[in-house]
Amino acid sequence: MTDGQGVRRIAATVSRAMTVSLVGMLGLGLVACGEGGDDPDDSAGEVLESAGARGLAEALRVLFVVDEPPDGLTRRNISVIQETIDDLPEPFEPNVEGLVDDDGDGLDDDGKFGVRVDTEVACVSIGGPDDIDVTGGAC
Repeated sequence: MTDGQGVRRIAATVSRAMTVSLVGMLGLGLVACGEGGDDPDDSAGEVLESAGARGLAEALRVLFVVDEPPDGLTRRNISVIQETIDDLPEPFEPNVEGLVDDDGDGLDDDGKFGVRVDTEVACVSIGGPDDIDVTGGAC
């Protein structure tokens, strides 16, 4: 590994740690402060539901952008997608649907998966190395 590669990996690790920390602080801020008119006794789950599927999908998009996948893998690898989802701080662990690898190559077949929080759904689309999009609604 050259010195440049080492510096890039350190920078990516620091960026990822900062992003995960910011997502966690956002969640804590929502829980601690609530929104105007919210009951201070709302559970973290209720606050998470109000943050919505789109917010968590956007947080995943940021994590995908700041972290390069391991050598030989792409962001469409099921293992990379699952690891990125697992990197969300608790209690921000959405239900994910639509990860499919029917041909057994390790890649999500269509590059799209849904993030569900209660009844809300957002769609994460991975089109290429730098093409990650989030939309509201099912994929």
